[in-house]
Amino acid sequence: MLWDIFGVKRRQRRDGPEDDLQIAINSIERFAPRRHLQEREMYYYNYRQIRKYLKPLLPLLIYISEKPGKGENEEIFVQGLFRKLKSFYDVNDRLSLQEALQDNSLKIKLLEILKIFYDDSALTRAKIEEYLRTMEGN
Repeated sequence: MLWDIFGVKRRQRRDGPEDDLQIAINSIERFAPRRHLQEREMYYYNYRQIRKYLKPLLPLLIYISEKPGKGENEEIFVQGLFRKLKSFYDVNDRLSLQEALQDNSLKIKLLEILKIFYDDSALTRAKIEEYLRTMEGN
């Protein structure tokens, strides 16, 4: 009989059934760049501990998990991501969509999300503003 005493065996967590948030996170981690894992955990996944952020966090992470890339229509992807990001950072819904479109910090956060979840630094701020300007008309 052989015992592999030096082998490392992965143990699966047995914390109970996975919730929707953990399912979305696991889905994202399949395609997201490993080098930005710490940033994702610190800036997004960690918010699951704060009750009031839980409701807007889930749709944001589900949107990201369902779209492992920008796909064919980059403009629609960026607009949808911006709407989810707005509802996450504006938990009390104080900003109108027009005000949010003028908010520079949200645009910076959008660029950060593209970087840490998709490893995409190619999309410029000017291009994002162009995509969001077409959203103003809708």
